[in-house]
Amino acid sequence: METKMPMVLDIISENIIKHGNPLALKGSEVASWAKELDLPVKGELLFYTGGEYQLLPFIDSLVKTITHLDQGSKMFSMMMGARNILNKTGINAEKMYASVLAKDKVRYNSVCLKAAKVLQGLGYEFCYAGNEELYSGALLYELGYLEDMKTYVQKVVEVIRKSGAKTIVCLSPHAAEVFKFVYPKMVEGFDFEIVTYVDLIWQRRDKLAKIQSTGPVVIHDSCRLARELGIHQELRDILESVGADVKEAPRNREWTSCCGGPIKILFPELSHVIGARRVNELKESGAEHILTSCPYCLSALEGGRAKGDSAIIEDLIEFLYRGVKA
Repeated sequence: METKMPMVLDIISENIIKHGNPLALKGSEVASWAKELDLPVKGELLFYTGGEYQLLPFIDSLVKTITHLDQGSKMFSMMMGARNILNKTGINAEKMYASVLAKDKVRYNSVCLKAAKVLQGLGYEFCYAGNEELYSGALLYELGYLEDMKTYVQKVVEVIRKSGAKTIVCLSPHAAEVFKFVYPKMVEGFDFEIVTYVDLIWQRRDKLAKIQSTGPVVIHDSCRLARELGIHQELRDILESVGADVKEAPRNREWTSCCGGPIKILFPELSHVIGARRVNELKESGAEHILTSCPYCLSALEGGRAKGDSAIIEDLIEFLYRGVKA
């Protein structure tokens, strides 16, 4: 019996294969954050965003559309029919629609810029693939498009090898996980050292500037970072090194609760409920300032915050950037 994937997942997988990211952004759009830095394209340490932070506002806009449309309805079929017609003219319909509604593009692009500046402030030198950077393909693997994944990873590796890098530093734990555990099984000779952004910061945490207190903070541990990659104490060490008052949520580290992000595209309303529950759990710590280190957790927690809630939700990168001298 043939199993048919939901249409929205087919759209995303097609975009990854054809355009190098889930929503068909151009390479220049993914890399626009780096213009002012003039980073080299070759070097031993490759700074890798995978376009994941940059894609968040577009994904959120697509999710809003899906929330209001039954994927089995005639209206959804008509929208997808229009998409097919537009694609023949070279225009990507869901990207166009998402672009009209997208918010926070400036914020999410700036996360990449701030991450790079924090690393530079700690003395790291790195290269960046710029317009050629491709998404890791993690969704293809997670959604079961394994044959497509086997072909797609070859394109990603070609870009990585062109940089001459020996080490890849990943901003997203999703990329780090797929590079570390999946790519070696699919690509012969994939022997790059894979590190997370948190790893590099932790190694030089003694050089971080103290950050003026804004009250206690609580960490939302990303499931990918804490469970699959075993990184959780490092986050606490980093925050303590900059003078932060770290509180703990009832569920933390390897026992962290889900943010709702993994089901956001298929079940947006349920994702919102789970995100709201997690925000409340985190606030039980007594801290109103929530920090995480994953693009999808950041977006899901923001989506779960109740209207008028005074909680501050930030990526660790945004928090640490306060210690960088202008």
